[in-house]
Amino acid sequence: MRMFAKLFIMLLAFAAVGCCKNDGADFAKDIPAGERPAMQEIFDKASSGDTNAQAYLGVLFYTGTIGRNHDAAYTWFKRASDNGSGEADYFISEMYETGVHLNQNSEEAFKYLRSSAEKGFTSARFKLAEMYLNGEKTEVLDKDQLVNWVKAYADQDNATAKELLGKLDPESVKKDTPKNTKKKSSKK
Repeated sequence: MRMFAKLFIMLLAFAAVGCCKNDGADFAKDIPAGERPAMQEIFDKASSGDTNAQAYLGVLFYTGTIGRNHDAAYTWFKRASDNGSGEADYFISEMYETGVHLNQNSEEAFKYLRSSAEKGFTSARFKLAEMYLNGEKTEVLDKDQLVNWVKAYADQDNATAKELLGKLDPESVKKDTPKNTKKKSSKK
């Protein structure tokens, strides 16, 4: 009887470890067999603490690429966020903003959006600039910081950034426009 009890406890422990490994989500069920090894590699990296893999896995669950599962998406986004991912913060912000899986909460949405921007996520920076231009949260957004963030991308020839910069700070666009550089012809 004692041996049976030990085997039963070991079986329960093994089952619990197996369930926890996948966070209760069978991520392979909707993936074609040929793609499962690559997905397993991403899952293994995410489970080992790889921030990019965690954020990517969150996106895959959030978008339904590997089976829509907002519980799993949030879990992976939160792990990636805690490890410094601006992308994960952006998606958590979106979840709060839209009320997908989380209770709709504009303050939490803004907090995560701002964190995403501070971590360098371009989409978050552009969204904050647009919010500023629309008169939203103007009291907590620093225009100079927004201009600097957007200008960095405008300098890389990003059309969206150039358009936003022109709206945020038309003077900075004028300053950066090359002057008329026609050479005067010198007749001798």
